[in-house]
Order: sequence, then structure tokens, then C-alpha cells
Amino acid sequence: MDWISARAFIEAVPEGRWTSYGEVAALGGGPRGAQAVGQWVTRHDDEIDNVHRVLAKNGRVAARWVPAGKGLPAGPSAVRVLLEREGLGFNDERADPAAHFSADEWRSAPRR
Repeated sequence: MDWISARAFIEAVPEGRWTSYGEVAALGGGPRGAQAVGQWVTRHDDEIDNVHRVLAKNGRVAARWVPAGKGLPAGPSAVRVLLEREGLGFNDERADPAAHFSADEWRSAPRR
């Protein structure tokens, strides 16, 4: 798994948007590695900007969200509140699918 690219992708997810663990895994070279990404994020979430914008493939906030460090949302409901504050809409506990940020979109975006 290319963790450097995975981290760069997560950190590029814009405010009001979200991506999935599976999308991060596919970008990192392990298309079946969503669970591995979840474990990696759990261990390093305090080192990765925008990590709260990574959700399950169905757009739900991970029920087991636990922050690894200070400055992160305290739990799943706090993640949702933060995402809503950033402009992400939810319907029936699921993030707006139109706001999904894909690896293809990231690859095609101009770099600064």
C-alpha cells in the first residue's frame, strides 16, 4: 500500500466533501484494502489532515470512530457535526453521494 499517496489524497479532500476507505485503498494500490486503511487511519488520524472526511462506502461515519489525538472530533456524532459545519449534507445518516470525492477527481485536479 502506498501510504504516502493515501495520505496526500485524504489531505486533499475539500471541505464539504467526503471520500471512502475503499477509495483511499484503491488509490494506494490495494483495492481490497479498505479495512487496512481503516486500521491505518485509526493509528495515525492525529497526523493526517481531513481524516474526518473519510467515511464508509455508504457515506456513514464509522460507528467506531475514536480519535487518536487532540484536536479531532471526540466520536461519530462529533464527526458528523463537524462535517455538517463544513457544508456536507446528510440524509438518513448517510453523506450526500453527490459530495463524494473520488481518486479520479483528485488525480485530474491541478496541483499547486
